[in-house]
Amino acid sequence: MTTPTSPPTVLRVVEDGGLAAMVGSLRTHAVAAAEVRDPKVLLFIHELLLASIPELLLDPVSPASQRIPAVLEVLRREIGTHTERGQGLLRAMSTDEAVLLHLYRETLGWGPAQPYLDDERVQEVKINGTQIMVQEDGSDFVTVPEHFTDADQPLQRALLLASRFQVPINATTPQGTLPLAHGTRMHVTVPPCTPRGTGLICIRRGRRYAWALDDIYQRGGFSAEIHELLLLFARAKCSFIIAGETGCGKTALLESIINSWPGQPHVITIEDNTLEINVRHAAWTRELVRTNYEPRAFGRAAKEALRQTPTVVAPGETRGDEAGAILTIAVSGHAILTTLHAKSCQAAIQRFADCAAMPGAYVYEGRRENALEDACDNIEVVIHIEKMGGRRFISEVVLLDGVVRDGSHVRPRMVPLTEMQVDDDGMLTWPVQAVVEGDVLRWVDGEDRTPVALAQKFRLLKAERRVRAAPTSRAAVEDALVRAQQAVSSGQVELALATLRRAWLERHDPQLVTAAAYALEADSARMDDATTASAALGSEIEALLRRRLWGAARIRLGAAQADLVLTAAVSPAGRWESLALVVAQGQEADREVFERVGRARRSLDSGADPNEVIALLGREQGDRISPEAALAAVTVRRDALVLLVDRGEAEPRLLDATEARIRQLVAQQEESHA
Repeated sequence: MTTPTSPPTVLRVVEDGGLAAMVGSLRTHAVAAAEVRDPKVLLFIHELLLASIPELLLDPVSPASQRIPAVLEVLRREIGTHTERGQGLLRAMSTDEAVLLHLYRETLGWGPAQPYLDDERVQEVKINGTQIMVQEDGSDFVTVPEHFTDADQPLQRALLLASRFQVPINATTPQGTLPLAHGTRMHVTVPPCTPRGTGLICIRRGRRYAWALDDIYQRGGFSAEIHELLLLFARAKCSFIIAGETGCGKTALLESIINSWPGQPHVITIEDNTLEINVRHAAWTRELVRTNYEPRAFGRAAKEALRQTPTVVAPGETRGDEAGAILTIAVSGHAILTTLHAKSCQAAIQRFADCAAMPGAYVYEGRRENALEDACDNIEVVIHIEKMGGRRFISEVVLLDGVVRDGSHVRPRMVPLTEMQVDDDGMLTWPVQAVVEGDVLRWVDGEDRTPVALAQKFRLLKAERRVRAAPTSRAAVEDALVRAQQAVSSGQVELALATLRRAWLERHDPQLVTAAAYALEADSARMDDATTASAALGSEIEALLRRRLWGAARIRLGAAQADLVLTAAVSPAGRWESLALVVAQGQEADREVFERVGRARRSLDSGADPNEVIALLGREQGDRISPEAALAAVTVRRDALVLLVDRGEAEPRLLDATEARIRQLVAQQEESHA
């Protein structure tokens, strides 16, 4: 990984002066370099910045764009004062930006680690003794060449921050987490957990921007079909458990689901030691507990949430007996979203039940089977996330449908929705068992496996839409149009498109398509990419229609129509609608054929005359129906012909032709599934 450059220049004074000015600049740099090593100067600057810089900018990962101007202003002002007086430690010191920022790094800043802490692409910085390791977004940890000259330097900086946050870190309590601003988490380990005189400091950058599902989808964390599934589950106010290893993106997904919740929910988030979750909704109660002071604080906060009538409760992470209190929230009818460490969805729900039954757990202490039953009846969705090569992605999604009794034990009944696969080219794919169709699930194989509790939520969702309260979807569209126009005017095309997309999820309004096309015109590269993607997807759907694969075409078309950008870039205009009409006509033809096939099969099985059965089937419509529908009809026709041939009422050649037709249709099906 390349070493980041110094932060961009914010303020710079350029003066004419020729060679004399150049010589003067070299002299002042030399003076500053010597003064940096003066303990008195360093202590003075440290105390000056500590007293003068806004508290939010004291954190290691505070925005450099805000901190650098503040640092330069304070130091230049103080240098000017000392110079005017002709006395003071900073008199005649250089005011060059590079020199002043070097002074900041050596005093209040984090020395050689500061450039990485200022780099927004770096997600985590670890300081192990004097060594610095960084993890850039999309990559694994690497050790960088920069390092501290003394392990005490980063250790003292961490202990200073710990004292500010009143987090005890010492020989008695050698480990602790500091809740820094901007959603950043710093974990500090000191002796005796580490060798004497050294420490381990892990600084994990928080997100300043509150993510929604669109953000993770655009980063390749899951497919369009899963995007639609998660949005449906959020609309239906489902409860979620999100599992995975440390750093795989569990909290980010939890946050994105909350921020995709419809309407104006009252959200309560409960976090331990660090405030990482960012919520867009106005009605947000943010609770921070300190389990290092009060071990039962997390469970107590979850229990108290029952009395606060929330819409959504999001305990950031389940680690122990607080699971009992969290489960009682779900049982009471409130949606809960939480994360825990587990290697699969199966392990996640089992571990959650284990935690809920731990000694001291609320309600479920010592009652693991009861906890497992209630969890599987009241939590609808379990998601597992993985990370590989720095990339984070959903690896598995399952639905919970109660429990199954296996002798004297119970185990969760799990309904798989998707499991990530890697194709021959190393690309991630997510084959799904069900897709979104309106406000319900349509199972790809035709067998409805929607859990009973989830099906009830879907029914309630439909009823809720009929009595929708203000603000209406129309109002949401109008608001999105205004905000998107403002974003485009200020050059923020992505923000405009994100705003329009959220409204598109509420209402497929043609005005949103026009506004999205206008936004794309402001970014020619984005428009070219969208046009190319739209044309390719359209060609793919048309190829499926030529093969009369209505189901596959409908899935791809649904993904296209759900994507506002693809809809805005489609050419010619109305292409998706015309393709949707072909799909609808094909599926209606299939439905009619399957109805006739069903009646004909029942008649044949009940002993009806084979000629009447063939008459019920009617004329074959191979050019209008799918291979599946044609095969179903031809199979019944073949069975009727067998009887007629046996009775001498039909020529054997008719039966041979029908058998050949069956083989042809089977081959078509095998080809389509290949």
